[in-house]
Amino acid sequence: MLLMRPRFLSLKNSLTAGILLRRLPFIAIGAAFCWSLYLGMDYLLTFIRDAGFAGEIISESLFSMIFSGLFFFLILSGIVTSLSSFYMSADIRFFLSKPIPLTCVLRLKLSEALLDSSWMVLVFMPPVFIAYGLRYDAPALYYGIVAAGLAMVILIAGGIGAAAAHLLTRLFPARRSRDAFLGIALLLFVVLYFIFRSSLPAGPGDPEEMLNSFMRFRSDSRLLPGYWMTEAVFPVLRGLRPGLSGLAVLVGCSVFSLLAASLAGRYLFLRNIGRLQPSADVPGRSPLSRCFPRRWAALFYKDAIIFFRDTGQWSQILVIAALIAIYLHNLRSIPFDLLLAITPFVREVMLLVNMLMSGLILTAVAARFLFPLVSLEGEAFWVIRTAPVPAARLLWSKLVYGSIPVTVLITALVLAADVIMDIQGPLHWASLATSLMLCVSVSGLGIGMGAIYPKFRHAGIASVSVSMGSMAFMVIAFALVMATLALETWIYYLWETGRGAHTFTVAMSVCALTLVILLNGAAFFLPMKIGAERLYKFT
Repeated sequence: MLLMRPRFLSLKNSLTAGILLRRLPFIAIGAAFCWSLYLGMDYLLTFIRDAGFAGEIISESLFSMIFSGLFFFLILSGIVTSLSSFYMSADIRFFLSKPIPLTCVLRLKLSEALLDSSWMVLVFMPPVFIAYGLRYDAPALYYGIVAAGLAMVILIAGGIGAAAAHLLTRLFPARRSRDAFLGIALLLFVVLYFIFRSSLPAGPGDPEEMLNSFMRFRSDSRLLPGYWMTEAVFPVLRGLRPGLSGLAVLVGCSVFSLLAASLAGRYLFLRNIGRLQPSADVPGRSPLSRCFPRRWAALFYKDAIIFFRDTGQWSQILVIAALIAIYLHNLRSIPFDLLLAITPFVREVMLLVNMLMSGLILTAVAARFLFPLVSLEGEAFWVIRTAPVPAARLLWSKLVYGSIPVTVLITALVLAADVIMDIQGPLHWASLATSLMLCVSVSGLGIGMGAIYPKFRHAGIASVSVSMGSMAFMVIAFALVMATLALETWIYYLWETGRGAHTFTVAMSVCALTLVILLNGAAFFLPMKIGAERLYKFT
């Protein structure tokens, strides 16, 4: 408890009125997301239960699948956070240099790993279970059992993740273990997804075929916690006594899992500690280093070299590529020919949806890679400030460095989606032009706001990407995307309903197009200008 006290004091100090007031917009966004999740789950349960007896079976299977999915997600998250907490945390050396029992250090780090790997589940999953409780008119006992069962699942997954982290570090260095594990986990996720997706019918077809396809994915194995959670909870939802045997199994498994993690740490932690924070491999002479870059390209050269040396940054490109591949595969499976018989504007609607999704991906990628670029200079930023490099040149260099790959990625995504949906003619060229314009404006917005809200003291790029400035950037960037697409959709609507180049249609289209250009121009230039002026204040 003494070792945990600094974390409790940090949490207490972060709950002041001023800090809560500054975080109020983001708290409101999180609350809105939870409310949307509840409404979506409530609608889904209403739709499923209207199917009668089959709906009750699907509802029970869905509950079990949710817990089993959470279980595997928590294991993956637990391994990654345990590797960071046990072997890459900055306070490990401090603890090992003090007369602190090893068991206390292991319990502290296991507690940190459990909290860090499960906070998202604890924040965003309650709306799902509340929807189940309200839809079934469940008593208060239901919520207590769900809370206890969720805690047991978190302990089981966290114990497995911590034990696996110790074993992986015994085989590989901690950093390489994390990178290798993330790559393997990503590959397995993509393979399992395509197996799952290929087994479902491609079109709406027969409802019985869809039901049979869904029921093939069974999560009622006794080896999974979802089965025992369902055994404990669903009798309460049906007005019966709770399944105490299910809770007993979960409690026993959680105790066993924590004991396994404790034994693995006791026997492997000190043996692995020699691999704690290993020094990076000294790279050989790269082709780029054969000629020293000129002054205008020196910053670009530096950022590129650092990016390829840091596996924590470039390896995440694989995650983005996997998500885009899944998205395009889902888009390809949409039966456009069938939908065309319902409405002739299905391609236009799907084009708008694709542009919104591309804008969301653009915003997320920019928040992850472009917004932190200035902050990644770290406490060595004084080197840049003492060099004969104006702040504006620094931002423009980072803009060129960051915007090129982002523009290539998003433009390729839009182009591939247009080919899949058979979008041709003016709509195709308009979508490409819009994607190019949004890539430039969002890139400038990300670099500029990253300079306005820098975070030079950080534990890593992830802490910068989830800062308040990054959240504000994501909200503004996606609002810009939505405003741009709304105005362009209105232009298309005017020309489709006007059926010609009438004076009113032309005038409104010119006004809307001018507003689009002004919005994107302001989003690009204003943050870059304000960011350059603000960076002069850091000396």
